[in-house]
Amino acid sequence: MARGGPRGSLLGNQLGSMHLPKVVSVNTPGIRSLLAAAALLLLGSGALLVARTTQGRDPGVAAAFDTLRHGGRLADALDLLGRAAARDSAVLRNGHQLAHALGRLAVVESHGDASVVSQCRPDFASGCYHGVVEAFVQARGRVDMAELERMCAAAGGDDAPGPVHECVHGLGHGVFGAVGDLETALHHCDALKPDLDAWCRDGVFMEAMSPAMTESGPGHMHESMHHSQLRSDAADPYSPCDRFDGPNGSACWVFQGFLILRERGFDTEKALRVCDGAPAGRTRDCYESIGLQVAGLSQRDDAWIIGQCGRGRPDLAPDCAAGAARALVQMDWSGERAARFCGESPAGWKDACYRRMGAFLADLAGPARRRALCQRVEPGYTGLCRQAAGIDPAS
Repeated sequence: MARGGPRGSLLGNQLGSMHLPKVVSVNTPGIRSLLAAAALLLLGSGALLVARTTQGRDPGVAAAFDTLRHGGRLADALDLLGRAAARDSAVLRNGHQLAHALGRLAVVESHGDASVVSQCRPDFASGCYHGVVEAFVQARGRVDMAELERMCAAAGGDDAPGPVHECVHGLGHGVFGAVGDLETALHHCDALKPDLDAWCRDGVFMEAMSPAMTESGPGHMHESMHHSQLRSDAADPYSPCDRFDGPNGSACWVFQGFLILRERGFDTEKALRVCDGAPAGRTRDCYESIGLQVAGLSQRDDAWIIGQCGRGRPDLAPDCAAGAARALVQMDWSGERAARFCGESPAGWKDACYRRMGAFLADLAGPARRRALCQRVEPGYTGLCRQAAGIDPAS
Protein backbone atom coordinates (compact mmCIF):
# COMPACT_ATOMS: atom_id res chain seq x y z
CA MET A 1 0.00 0.00 0.00
CA ALA A 2 1.16 3.49 -0.68
CA ARG A 3 2.47 4.68 2.67
CA GLY A 4 5.28 6.64 4.16
CA GLY A 5 7.04 3.55 5.36
CA PRO A 6 6.64 -0.09 6.29
CA ARG A 7 4.37 -0.77 9.17
CA GLY A 8 1.26 -2.53 10.28
CA SER A 9 0.21 -5.43 12.29
CA LEU A 10 -1.35 -8.48 10.86
CA LEU A 11 -5.08 -8.52 11.25
CA GLY A 12 -5.50 -11.96 12.65
CA ASN A 13 -3.82 -14.73 10.80
CA GLN A 14 -5.64 -17.50 12.59
CA LEU A 15 -9.25 -17.43 11.47
CA GLY A 16 -10.41 -20.30 9.36
CA SER A 17 -10.78 -21.31 5.75
CA MET A 18 -12.62 -18.28 4.40
CA HIS A 19 -15.73 -18.88 6.48
CA LEU A 20 -16.92 -16.93 9.46
CA PRO A 21 -14.93 -18.47 12.29
CA LYS A 22 -16.27 -20.35 15.25
CA VAL A 23 -16.25 -18.68 18.63
CA VAL A 24 -13.71 -20.04 21.09
CA SER A 25 -14.65 -20.12 24.75
CA VAL A 26 -12.61 -20.84 27.83
CA ASN A 27 -13.77 -22.40 31.06
CA THR A 28 -12.04 -20.39 33.74
CA PRO A 29 -13.51 -17.93 36.23
CA GLY A 30 -10.45 -15.71 35.89
CA ILE A 31 -10.87 -15.17 32.19
CA ARG A 32 -14.63 -14.83 32.61
CA SER A 33 -14.17 -11.92 35.00
CA LEU A 34 -11.49 -10.34 32.83
CA LEU A 35 -13.59 -10.58 29.71
CA ALA A 36 -16.64 -9.18 31.47
CA ALA A 37 -14.66 -6.28 32.91
CA ALA A 38 -12.86 -5.45 29.70
CA ALA A 39 -15.64 -6.31 27.23
CA LEU A 40 -12.82 -8.07 25.50
CA LEU A 41 -13.17 -7.65 21.77
CA LEU A 42 -10.37 -9.88 20.66
CA LEU A 43 -8.46 -8.05 18.01
CA GLY A 44 -6.50 -9.42 15.12
CA SER A 45 -5.66 -9.81 11.46
CA GLY A 46 -8.83 -10.65 9.47
CA ALA A 47 -11.69 -11.00 11.88
CA LEU A 48 -12.36 -10.09 15.46
CA LEU A 49 -14.12 -12.42 17.84
CA VAL A 50 -15.88 -11.85 21.11
CA ALA A 51 -14.55 -14.39 23.60
CA ARG A 52 -17.42 -16.27 25.15
CA THR A 53 -17.59 -17.11 28.81
CA THR A 54 -19.22 -20.51 28.49
CA GLN A 55 -17.74 -23.96 28.94
CA GLY A 56 -14.40 -24.28 27.16
CA ARG A 57 -13.95 -26.87 24.45
CA ASP A 58 -10.19 -27.34 24.76
CA PRO A 59 -8.59 -28.20 28.11
CA GLY A 60 -5.23 -26.92 26.85
CA VAL A 61 -6.68 -23.45 26.29
CA ALA A 62 -8.28 -23.47 29.75
CA ALA A 63 -4.97 -24.60 31.24
CA ALA A 64 -3.17 -21.65 29.63
CA PHE A 65 -5.50 -19.16 31.32
CA ASP A 66 -5.44 -21.10 34.59
CA THR A 67 -1.65 -20.89 34.59
CA LEU A 68 -1.84 -17.12 34.81
CA ARG A 69 -4.64 -17.16 37.35
CA HIS A 70 -2.51 -19.28 39.65
CA GLY A 71 0.58 -17.10 39.46
CA GLY A 72 2.32 -18.82 36.55
CA ARG A 73 4.44 -17.17 33.88
CA LEU A 74 3.03 -15.74 30.67
CA ALA A 75 5.68 -17.65 28.71
CA ASP A 76 4.39 -20.94 30.14
CA ALA A 77 0.81 -20.00 29.29
CA LEU A 78 1.88 -19.30 25.70
CA ASP A 79 3.60 -22.69 25.58
CA LEU A 80 0.34 -24.35 26.58
CA LEU A 81 -1.57 -22.37 23.97
CA GLY A 82 0.98 -23.42 21.35
CA ARG A 83 0.51 -27.08 22.21
CA ALA A 84 -3.27 -26.71 22.07
CA ALA A 85 -3.01 -25.05 18.66
CA ALA A 86 -0.82 -27.88 17.38
CA ARG A 87 -3.56 -30.35 18.31
CA ASP A 88 -6.63 -28.37 17.28
CA SER A 89 -6.96 -26.30 14.12
CA ALA A 90 -9.81 -24.28 15.67
CA VAL A 91 -7.44 -23.11 18.40
CA LEU A 92 -4.82 -22.30 15.75
CA ARG A 93 -7.28 -20.20 13.77
CA ASN A 94 -8.23 -18.25 16.88
CA GLY A 95 -4.70 -18.15 18.27
CA HIS A 96 -4.17 -14.41 17.80
CA GLN A 97 -7.26 -13.58 19.81
CA LEU A 98 -6.38 -16.07 22.55
CA ALA A 99 -2.79 -14.79 22.79
CA HIS A 100 -4.22 -11.25 22.94
CA ALA A 101 -6.40 -12.33 25.87
CA LEU A 102 -3.48 -14.04 27.63
CA GLY A 103 -1.46 -10.84 27.36
CA ARG A 104 -4.29 -8.83 28.90
CA LEU A 105 -4.78 -11.34 31.69
CA ALA A 106 -1.05 -11.39 32.47
CA VAL A 107 -1.13 -7.64 33.11
CA VAL A 108 -4.23 -7.97 35.28
CA GLU A 109 -2.75 -10.81 37.34
CA SER A 110 0.58 -8.97 37.75
CA HIS A 111 -1.24 -5.85 38.98
CA GLY A 112 -0.28 -3.75 35.99
CA ASP A 113 3.35 -4.84 35.57
CA ALA A 114 4.20 -4.17 31.91
CA SER A 115 7.52 -6.02 32.18
CA VAL A 116 5.62 -9.21 31.34
CA VAL A 117 5.86 -8.04 27.72
CA SER A 118 9.39 -9.51 27.74
CA GLN A 119 7.80 -12.98 27.81
CA CYS A 120 5.79 -12.39 24.62
CA ARG A 121 6.86 -13.88 21.29
CA PRO A 122 5.92 -13.59 17.60
CA ASP A 123 3.61 -16.62 17.77
CA PHE A 124 -0.01 -16.06 16.76
CA ALA A 125 0.74 -12.83 14.91
CA SER A 126 2.12 -11.17 18.06
CA GLY A 127 -1.22 -11.19 19.85
CA CYS A 128 0.53 -11.35 23.22
CA TYR A 129 2.32 -8.02 22.64
CA HIS A 130 -0.92 -6.35 21.65
CA GLY A 131 -2.81 -7.61 24.69
CA VAL A 132 -0.12 -6.72 27.23
CA VAL A 133 0.32 -3.15 26.06
CA GLU A 134 -3.39 -2.51 25.59
CA ALA A 135 -4.11 -3.69 29.13
CA PHE A 136 -1.21 -1.69 30.57
CA VAL A 137 -2.35 1.58 29.01
CA GLN A 138 -5.91 1.06 30.16
CA ALA A 139 -4.77 0.12 33.67
CA ARG A 140 -2.73 3.33 33.97
CA GLY A 141 -5.73 5.45 33.11
CA ARG A 142 -3.55 8.12 31.48
CA VAL A 143 -1.52 8.51 28.32
CA ASP A 144 2.15 9.54 28.50
CA MET A 145 3.48 8.77 25.04
CA ALA A 146 7.13 9.43 25.96
CA GLU A 147 6.87 6.92 28.80
CA LEU A 148 5.06 4.40 26.63
CA GLU A 149 7.59 4.76 23.81
CA ARG A 150 10.41 4.06 26.29
CA MET A 151 8.55 0.98 27.49
CA CYS A 152 8.27 -0.36 23.95
CA ALA A 153 11.89 0.51 23.13
CA ALA A 154 12.97 -1.61 26.12
CA ALA A 155 11.11 -4.61 24.70
CA GLY A 156 13.65 -5.03 21.89
CA GLY A 157 16.49 -3.26 20.13
CA ASP A 158 18.37 -2.92 16.86
CA ASP A 159 18.93 -6.68 16.70
CA ALA A 160 15.34 -7.42 17.71
CA PRO A 161 13.05 -4.70 16.33
CA GLY A 162 9.96 -6.91 16.14
CA PRO A 163 8.97 -6.62 19.82
CA VAL A 164 9.35 -2.84 19.66
CA HIS A 165 7.06 -2.39 16.66
CA GLU A 166 4.45 -4.89 17.80
CA CYS A 167 4.48 -3.24 21.23
CA VAL A 168 3.77 0.11 19.55
CA HIS A 169 0.91 -1.46 17.62
CA GLY A 170 -0.47 -2.53 21.00
CA LEU A 171 -0.09 1.07 22.13
CA GLY A 172 -2.49 2.10 19.41
CA HIS A 173 -5.10 -0.30 20.78
CA GLY A 174 -4.54 0.86 24.33
CA VAL A 175 -4.41 4.58 23.65
CA PHE A 176 -7.71 4.52 21.79
CA GLY A 177 -9.23 2.45 24.58
CA ALA A 178 -7.97 4.96 27.14
CA VAL A 179 -9.07 8.18 25.41
CA GLY A 180 -12.13 6.89 23.55
CA ASP A 181 -11.71 9.36 20.71
CA LEU A 182 -10.24 8.56 17.30
CA GLU A 183 -8.78 11.98 16.51
CA THR A 184 -7.16 12.29 19.92
CA ALA A 185 -5.68 8.79 19.74
CA LEU A 186 -4.20 9.43 16.29
CA HIS A 187 -2.74 12.70 17.56
CA HIS A 188 -1.00 10.75 20.33
CA CYS A 189 0.50 8.43 17.68
CA ASP A 190 1.94 11.47 15.92
CA ALA A 191 4.11 12.08 19.00
CA LEU A 192 6.09 8.89 18.35
CA LYS A 193 9.23 8.57 16.24
CA PRO A 194 8.58 8.51 12.48
CA ASP A 195 9.34 4.81 12.17
CA LEU A 196 6.85 3.96 14.94
CA ASP A 197 3.88 6.25 14.39
CA ALA A 198 2.39 4.20 11.56
CA TRP A 199 2.35 1.04 13.69
CA CYS A 200 0.50 2.98 16.36
CA ARG A 201 -2.06 4.24 13.83
CA ASP A 202 -2.71 0.67 12.69
CA GLY A 203 -3.47 -0.28 16.28
CA VAL A 204 -5.78 2.70 16.73
CA PHE A 205 -7.78 1.85 13.63
CA MET A 206 -7.96 -1.84 14.47
CA GLU A 207 -9.40 -0.95 17.87
CA ALA A 208 -11.70 1.76 16.51
CA MET A 209 -13.05 -0.57 13.83
CA SER A 210 -13.76 -3.42 16.23
CA PRO A 211 -17.57 -2.91 16.13
CA ALA A 212 -17.60 -3.14 12.32
CA MET A 213 -15.32 -6.17 12.35
CA THR A 214 -17.27 -8.09 14.99
CA GLU A 215 -20.61 -7.73 13.25
CA SER A 216 -22.18 -11.14 12.78
CA GLY A 217 -22.96 -10.72 9.12
CA PRO A 218 -23.87 -8.40 6.27
CA GLY A 219 -25.86 -5.36 7.27
CA HIS A 220 -25.46 -5.84 10.99
CA MET A 221 -24.32 -3.07 13.29
CA HIS A 222 -22.50 -3.53 16.56
CA GLU A 223 -22.93 -1.28 19.56
CA SER A 224 -19.83 0.79 20.18
CA MET A 225 -17.90 0.87 23.45
CA HIS A 226 -16.60 4.33 22.56
CA HIS A 227 -18.55 7.08 20.92
CA SER A 228 -16.06 7.51 18.10
CA GLN A 229 -15.59 3.89 17.11
CA LEU A 230 -16.08 3.27 13.41
CA ARG A 231 -19.00 1.38 11.95
CA SER A 232 -19.47 0.11 8.44
CA ASP A 233 -22.38 1.17 6.28
CA ALA A 234 -23.98 -1.69 4.39
CA ALA A 235 -24.84 0.71 1.56
CA ASP A 236 -21.21 1.81 1.16
CA PRO A 237 -18.73 -1.05 0.60
CA TYR A 238 -15.80 1.33 1.18
CA SER A 239 -16.93 2.55 4.57
CA PRO A 240 -15.62 3.53 7.00
CA CYS A 241 -12.20 4.01 5.39
CA ASP A 242 -13.34 6.22 2.52
CA ARG A 243 -13.68 8.99 5.13
CA PHE A 244 -9.92 9.19 5.68
CA ASP A 245 -6.97 10.26 3.56
CA GLY A 246 -3.21 10.43 3.92
CA PRO A 247 -1.48 8.17 6.46
CA ASN A 248 -4.69 7.72 8.43
CA GLY A 249 -6.48 6.52 5.32
CA SER A 250 -3.69 4.05 4.60
CA ALA A 251 -3.90 2.68 8.14
CA CYS A 252 -7.64 2.26 7.87
CA TRP A 253 -7.52 0.52 4.49
CA VAL A 254 -5.38 -2.24 5.98
CA PHE A 255 -8.61 -3.49 7.55
CA GLN A 256 -11.14 -2.54 4.88
CA GLY A 257 -10.44 -5.71 2.93
CA PHE A 258 -11.90 -7.87 5.67
CA LEU A 259 -15.15 -5.92 5.67
CA ILE A 260 -15.41 -6.23 1.89
CA LEU A 261 -14.66 -9.95 1.99
CA ARG A 262 -17.23 -10.57 4.69
CA GLU A 263 -19.96 -8.66 2.88
CA ARG A 264 -19.24 -10.78 -0.21
CA GLY A 265 -19.40 -14.08 1.64
CA PHE A 266 -15.60 -14.38 1.67
CA ASP A 267 -15.64 -14.83 -2.10
CA THR A 268 -12.29 -13.37 -3.19
CA GLU A 269 -13.31 -12.75 -6.79
CA LYS A 270 -16.38 -10.76 -5.76
CA ALA A 271 -14.35 -8.83 -3.20
CA LEU A 272 -11.71 -7.88 -5.76
CA ARG A 273 -14.45 -6.65 -8.11
CA VAL A 274 -15.54 -4.31 -5.33
CA CYS A 275 -11.95 -3.11 -5.04
CA ASP A 276 -11.98 -2.26 -8.75
CA GLY A 277 -14.41 0.55 -7.93
CA ALA A 278 -12.61 1.83 -4.83
CA PRO A 279 -12.20 5.59 -4.37
CA ALA A 280 -9.42 7.27 -6.32
CA GLY A 281 -5.99 6.27 -5.11
CA ARG A 282 -7.23 3.37 -2.99
CA THR A 283 -7.70 0.57 -5.53
CA ARG A 284 -4.22 -0.81 -4.94
CA ASP A 285 -4.63 -0.45 -1.19
CA CYS A 286 -7.84 -2.43 -1.48
CA TYR A 287 -6.19 -5.25 -3.43
CA GLU A 288 -3.36 -5.37 -0.92
CA SER A 289 -5.79 -5.54 1.97
CA ILE A 290 -7.62 -8.43 0.30
CA GLY A 291 -4.32 -10.27 -0.17
CA LEU A 292 -3.37 -9.72 3.46
CA GLN A 293 -6.72 -11.04 4.62
CA VAL A 294 -6.80 -14.02 2.26
CA ALA A 295 -3.35 -15.19 3.35
CA GLY A 296 -4.05 -14.60 7.01
CA LEU A 297 -7.56 -15.96 7.17
CA SER A 298 -7.06 -19.10 5.16
CA GLN A 299 -3.99 -20.80 6.61
CA ARG A 300 -3.72 -22.35 3.13
CA ASP A 301 -0.74 -23.12 0.94
CA ASP A 302 1.00 -20.77 -1.46
CA ALA A 303 -0.67 -22.14 -4.59
CA TRP A 304 -4.12 -21.51 -3.14
CA ILE A 305 -3.26 -17.92 -2.13
CA ILE A 306 -1.78 -17.26 -5.57
CA GLY A 307 -4.95 -18.59 -7.15
CA GLN A 308 -7.07 -16.23 -5.06
CA CYS A 309 -4.98 -13.18 -5.95
CA GLY A 310 -5.28 -14.13 -9.61
CA ARG A 311 -9.07 -13.81 -9.54
CA GLY A 312 -9.05 -10.04 -10.01
CA ARG A 313 -7.49 -7.64 -12.50
CA PRO A 314 -4.12 -8.93 -13.73
CA ASP A 315 -2.49 -5.51 -13.40
CA LEU A 316 -3.46 -5.33 -9.71
CA ALA A 317 -2.66 -8.94 -8.77
CA PRO A 318 0.87 -7.92 -7.66
CA ASP A 319 -0.70 -5.69 -5.00
CA CYS A 320 -2.73 -8.61 -3.71
CA ALA A 321 0.46 -10.69 -3.58
CA ALA A 322 2.19 -7.89 -1.68
CA GLY A 323 -0.54 -8.01 0.94
CA ALA A 324 -0.14 -11.77 1.25
CA ALA A 325 3.62 -11.35 1.67
CA ARG A 326 3.02 -8.88 4.48
CA ALA A 327 0.72 -11.33 6.25
CA LEU A 328 3.23 -14.16 5.91
CA VAL A 329 6.10 -12.05 7.27
CA GLN A 330 4.09 -11.02 10.27
CA MET A 331 3.19 -14.60 11.13
CA ASP A 332 6.64 -15.39 12.50
CA TRP A 333 8.96 -12.44 11.67
CA SER A 334 11.40 -14.75 9.88
CA GLY A 335 10.41 -14.00 6.28
CA GLU A 336 10.96 -17.64 5.31
CA ARG A 337 7.36 -18.36 4.40
CA ALA A 338 6.98 -15.03 2.60
CA ALA A 339 10.14 -15.68 0.57
CA ARG A 340 8.80 -19.07 -0.52
CA PHE A 341 5.51 -17.46 -1.50
CA CYS A 342 7.18 -14.73 -3.54
CA GLY A 343 9.38 -17.35 -5.20
CA GLU A 344 6.29 -19.30 -6.29
CA SER A 345 4.44 -16.21 -7.51
CA PRO A 346 4.13 -15.35 -11.22
CA ALA A 347 7.03 -13.35 -12.62
CA GLY A 348 5.02 -10.15 -12.90
CA TRP A 349 4.16 -10.24 -9.20
CA LYS A 350 7.64 -10.78 -7.81
CA ASP A 351 8.87 -7.19 -7.54
CA ALA A 352 5.87 -6.08 -5.48
CA CYS A 353 5.96 -9.25 -3.42
CA TYR A 354 9.65 -9.09 -2.47
CA ARG A 355 9.44 -5.35 -1.91
CA ARG A 356 6.64 -5.67 0.62
CA MET A 357 8.29 -8.69 2.25
CA GLY A 358 11.53 -6.77 2.73
CA ALA A 359 9.81 -3.62 4.00
CA PHE A 360 8.04 -5.44 6.82
CA LEU A 361 11.04 -7.61 7.56
CA ALA A 362 12.98 -4.39 8.21
CA ASP A 363 10.67 -3.63 11.13
CA LEU A 364 10.47 -7.15 12.51
CA ALA A 365 13.83 -8.89 12.07
CA GLY A 366 17.39 -7.96 12.97
CA PRO A 367 20.04 -7.13 10.34
CA ALA A 368 21.68 -10.56 10.40
CA ARG A 369 18.41 -12.38 9.75
CA ARG A 370 17.50 -9.97 6.95
CA ARG A 371 20.87 -10.38 5.24
CA ALA A 372 20.69 -14.16 5.46
CA LEU A 373 17.17 -14.32 4.06
CA CYS A 374 17.84 -11.94 1.17
CA GLN A 375 20.94 -13.93 0.27
CA ARG A 376 18.76 -17.03 -0.17
CA VAL A 377 16.00 -15.57 -2.36
CA GLU A 378 15.85 -16.56 -5.99
CA PRO A 379 18.43 -15.12 -8.39
CA GLY A 380 17.70 -11.63 -9.61
CA TYR A 381 15.89 -10.45 -6.49
CA THR A 382 18.62 -10.35 -3.87
CA GLY A 383 19.35 -6.67 -4.47
CA LEU A 384 15.69 -5.68 -4.34
CA CYS A 385 15.24 -7.66 -1.14
CA ARG A 386 18.27 -6.07 0.51
CA GLN A 387 17.19 -2.58 -0.43
CA ALA A 388 13.59 -3.05 0.73
CA ALA A 389 14.79 -4.64 3.97
CA GLY A 390 17.00 -1.66 4.75
CA ILE A 391 20.30 -3.48 4.31
CA ASP A 392 21.47 -1.43 1.33
CA PRO A 393 20.64 2.26 0.87
CA ALA A 394 18.06 3.20 -1.74
CA SER A 395 19.64 4.07 -5.07
